[in-house]
Amino acid sequence: MTEKRKEQLPYNLFCGAAKADITPPLGTQLYGYAPGRPAEVLGDGLEAVAIYLKADTGSALLITCTICSLNPGLSDDLRKIAGDAADIAPENVTICCTHTHSGPNTSLKSGWGEVNYDYIEAILKPAIRKVSENAKANLQGAALGIGETESDVGMNRRQVLEDGSIILGQNPWGVRDPKMTVLSFRGRDGKIIANMIHYGCHGTASGDTPEITRDWAGVMTDMLAAETGAITGFYNGFEGDQGPNLPNGKTVGNYKLALSLGGKAGIDAVRAWKSIKEWKDAPVRVLHGTVRVPFDPIATKEEAEKKLAELGTLEEIYEKEEYEKVNECLHWNNVLKEHTAGKPYKTHFTFEQNITVIGPVAILPSPFEAFCEIGLRLRAHSPYPYTLNLCNTHGCYAYLPTKRDIPAGGYEVWHYLLALRTTYPLPRNMDDYWVLENLKILREE
Repeated sequence: MTEKRKEQLPYNLFCGAAKADITPPLGTQLYGYAPGRPAEVLGDGLEAVAIYLKADTGSALLITCTICSLNPGLSDDLRKIAGDAADIAPENVTICCTHTHSGPNTSLKSGWGEVNYDYIEAILKPAIRKVSENAKANLQGAALGIGETESDVGMNRRQVLEDGSIILGQNPWGVRDPKMTVLSFRGRDGKIIANMIHYGCHGTASGDTPEITRDWAGVMTDMLAAETGAITGFYNGFEGDQGPNLPNGKTVGNYKLALSLGGKAGIDAVRAWKSIKEWKDAPVRVLHGTVRVPFDPIATKEEAEKKLAELGTLEEIYEKEEYEKVNECLHWNNVLKEHTAGKPYKTHFTFEQNITVIGPVAILPSPFEAFCEIGLRLRAHSPYPYTLNLCNTHGCYAYLPTKRDIPAGGYEVWHYLLALRTTYPLPRNMDDYWVLENLKILREE
């Protein structure tokens, strides 16, 4: 068949893309490692990117925001706003965050300041509405191209000290996922409509400095956008134990280091895009199901009261600037509330899953900062050749470590065991449940 004849074939896949500015004003408290850190400099602007996909088989809207995380309730609100704006069912809308630590606080209070509701109402919600409307309005016939490469932009960050304790740093022998995947959508005119970059790594290269920034991933998306002339979004993978591979040997650096690492990531992303050999029509579907995981028993009322007496009140903790105790205090207060609410105790954690399938690609959300090994397991057993796991999607509850990492402890495990946003403790083999429950949906069992 000649190339001209190929161009005359009908396209069942349609793609539309749009982006909107979501940069907060200077003076905004940034959500990261340093509490009370006001934005003093605009390093690079924040943005929301929406990619609308439609075929005879279904439609989906994939939105990524260059902020740290969302609480689940806000994520639900944004999905409804996006769905109404784009005339698509909210359950077919996916909203994830790139997890930069240099944007506004749009998540629950956890020692890093109060939620910035003014920003949410004045900037974030209108932007989500606008970007969703425009993505649908920009729909055009498209074909899908898939490129892959390996990247060492990220590194396992669970550094092991000589006594076996775990700190946030760099662990060169730890589990990591080097794969970077680029999904590219090309129009009938041969021009690129949009790109999605998938890779798993924390957005902490800048970390605790005063710049507003998308961190390293912002440079990466800008480079691929310049190369292809198309809107490009970063869809962060399972980054719970993955930190930026910085020359200072740490997981946090400064703005200049973020830009440098982003340049390296951008070269990788362009290389992945250039590896695309063919462009194909692809069906679009959204798989739905409920991930259901049994809670461990909740702590007793007496234990909660004892812990709170030891910790003191939130006001006292903030006054003493003992921010590391905030999450623990919130957790035990929540446990106490459960005992005094007079309602039946909860038995299961549930998550209404929506997996977007584009031909051989499955895009699988997670409301956790999951460890990369869990994503590797899902990819290995998934029926889809390209299974792209997303973190911080439809909200974020906590970290999700593997059952093998929990005995070693460390920052992420501490957060997980506190069950801050579920109150009820999740099981220590939550990784097994997460893999098996999602495989059922992927296999449409």
